[in-house]
Amino acid sequence: MVEVFKSELTIGETEIIKIQELLNLTFPESYKNFLLKNNGGKCNPKVFSFFENNRKTESYIEWFLAIYSGKFHNLKKYLLNYKLEEKRMPTHIFPIAHDPGGNLICISCSGEDIGSIYFWNHELEVDYSQVDDSDYSNLYLIDENFQSFLNGLH
Repeated sequence: MVEVFKSELTIGETEIIKIQELLNLTFPESYKNFLLKNNGGKCNPKVFSFFENNRKTESYIEWFLAIYSGKFHNLKKYLLNYKLEEKRMPTHIFPIAHDPGGNLICISCSGEDIGSIYFWNHELEVDYSQVDDSDYSNLYLIDENFQSFLNGLH
């Protein structure tokens, strides 16, 4: 079982709705529940595995992003930077956490892969103002859903 600590203050549905409206997306229920219970933070265990170009790779969650007005690990600031000011990932994908190297752990909010968790590699960044949302060349599937992702942390 994943232990989450150093979370921000508890939030309610209203704060989540505001973020969803900002993005014009609806979060998967399991991720909403996580935000309501934990609102970001560090976790233990924290390591996850995925395949990058057919090679098993590992990273770890440094911080889950939180809905709050602070300077660091602020979900809204990440959304502004990666989604609204610049289109740095597909429309239906958004960041939920980051690793220590500046890569992001993301979740899909619509389409055939709704709820899927991805590793976003910042070194292979795609300009989504130039390509369509089907380009996943810097996204690597970690898990099919958020709860399974949490359960698979080691």
